[in-house]
Parts: sequence; structure tokens; C-alpha cells
Amino acid sequence: MKRKILAGAGVLLCLLGGCSSGPAFYETGCENLEQQNYTQAIENFQDAVENEDHEAESWRGIGIAWTEQGIYDKAQEAFETALGLTRESSRAMRKDLYLYMADAQYQQGDYQGCIETCNTLLKISKGKDGYFLRGSAYLHLKEYDRADSDFAKVISRSKNHEDYIDIYMVYRSCGLNADGSEYLEEALDIDPGNAETYYHTGRIYYYLGDYDRAKKALETSAGKGYDIARIYLGKVYLAKGENQEARETYEYCLKETELTAEAYNGLAYCAAAEEDYEAALSYIQEGLGHADPEEEQALLFNQIVVYEKKTDYDSAREKVGEYLELYPADENAIRESYFLETR
Repeated sequence: MKRKILAGAGVLLCLLGGCSSGPAFYETGCENLEQQNYTQAIENFQDAVENEDHEAESWRGIGIAWTEQGIYDKAQEAFETALGLTRESSRAMRKDLYLYMADAQYQQGDYQGCIETCNTLLKISKGKDGYFLRGSAYLHLKEYDRADSDFAKVISRSKNHEDYIDIYMVYRSCGLNADGSEYLEEALDIDPGNAETYYHTGRIYYYLGDYDRAKKALETSAGKGYDIARIYLGKVYLAKGENQEARETYEYCLKETELTAEAYNGLAYCAAAEEDYEAALSYIQEGLGHADPEEEQALLFNQIVVYEKKTDYDSAREKVGEYLELYPADENAIRESYFLETR
């Protein structure tokens, strides 16, 4: 799961903390967080804590910085510290911290802890993100009725394709594609009216395996100027076995800075499909030089897969060990690790 419940973190941080009137360390931490300078932001917020200024907000900032780097145990510790410093009357701050903490627990595989935190969160606010996280945790614990109940609250009267796709992705991560597909089919009732909604519609058809309709929707989206649709268009071409078309699509995406890492990841898929594993590894290395934390995770996982495909099991075992240090709750990587132990 990677629902972007934490989007706009730096801006929200400053709004809650009041950067405009805060001390220099805290202000600088806010700025570095927004600029994705996470190590420097942590140092700034720690300095603010030592100066006893904006302590709760600074611990929250530290937690966000660890979250964005995928280091969820340290993030959880920071959010717990921030909660201990936050007044009961500060409902907005406490709601925000509980949401972050529940996400950190979920990412570490602490599903029961996530549920308990969401229970507290939902007493403060009945927002869909709390229901989504709790439903996701229930699903991992095979409490299917409770998961369905929470997911029903997420999509109640929702016209947002991503709500349905996010739920599907959780089902898929649990090996329950058929159950998750029901949410995708429901989302197809939402009329696509602009470039972004055509993009989401194309993604849904891609996940459903209807590649012709996916291609049509994604081409419409890209034609309307929504460039990220080309990333999924490349995936459609790969699924159809049209590798040259996929390669050309990803090479086009390299022109767009915000798509560079994903484009290199796509080119790695193309090379791997042609059994050119050295080229695939080269593309992955190029992509890692441009990746944000989320795309970095995808690239690092694919690096394991490529080493496995080229039967370099020693390197694959080394890489999966490094990967699990960063993402210990990734069930796919855990399965890969078990598999590689037998090789």
C-alpha cells in the first residue's frame, strides 16, 4: 500500500506550527522538509527541540522526514514523542499525528497497532484516510468483513478513482486480486471528463487486463497533456508484448524531469523482457540517481528481480538483504528472501 495520505506534509507542518513567527531552527527545518532535504531538516528540528522551541511540531517534522525516507520505526518514535507534548485540546495536531503514526505502524507490519491507533484517530475525526488504513490492516489480518466495512466508508459517494484503486492495491498485495477487482469495476461507473480521469480509467483497465481499452484511455489522457499517462501506456505495450513501442514511450518520458526515474524503471523492464540483464541493471542505476523515496523502492526491488533472472543468486541475496533493512515489512521481498535462501 502506498496511499498518499501524507501529501503536502511540509506545508501542513508550517501551518500547524506557525513557521512565520517561529524561531530560525524551526523555520529552516520547514524549508528543508519542503525541499526534501530530509537529513538537514532532521538536524534543524533537533536543534529546535534542544532550544525548547516548537517542540511538538519539531518532533512531528522529524517524524515526517523519517517517513519520507521509509524509516518507519524512527518515524513512529518521533510521532509518539510529539503526541506526548501535544495538548488534548489541539485536535487538528493530534488527528494529524495519529494518522502519521498509524501509517508508520502499518508500514512496519504492526497491523494490530495500526488498528488501535486508527480507533483513537476515528474518535477525533471520521476521515476516509483513517478508515482506509484500518481497513487495510484488517485485510492483512484476514478480518475480511471488518475490512469491507471500512472500505465501504472510504468509497461512500466517492467520485475519486484513486479511492477505488488504492483499495484494489491493498487486496492485490494480499493476493486477493479477484476481490479487489470488484472495486475497480465499480470505479468504471465514474465518467472520465478530463485528462486525469482518463488516466485513472486507463490504469483501471490495465489492472483488469483489458489492454485495448487501457491503451485508448491512456492515449486520450496523454493527448490532453497528462504526461504521466505515458508511463502506464508503456506498461500496456509491455503487457501486449510490444516491446519496441514500450521502449519508445519510456524514452519519450525521459524528457520530463518528474518522470525520469519511472521511465528508467520502464526501460529496465524492456531490457529484462529481452533478457538483456546488464542493460536492465544499468537503467536501474540511472533511475536511482533521479528517484524519490517511493520510486527508489520500486527500482531497488526490481534490481533484486533482475539479479535473480540472470541467476546471480549471490548478488540477489545481498540486494534483498539490503532492501529488507530499508523496507522490513515488504511481504513480496520477504517471499523473495525465502526463495533465494534455497538457491
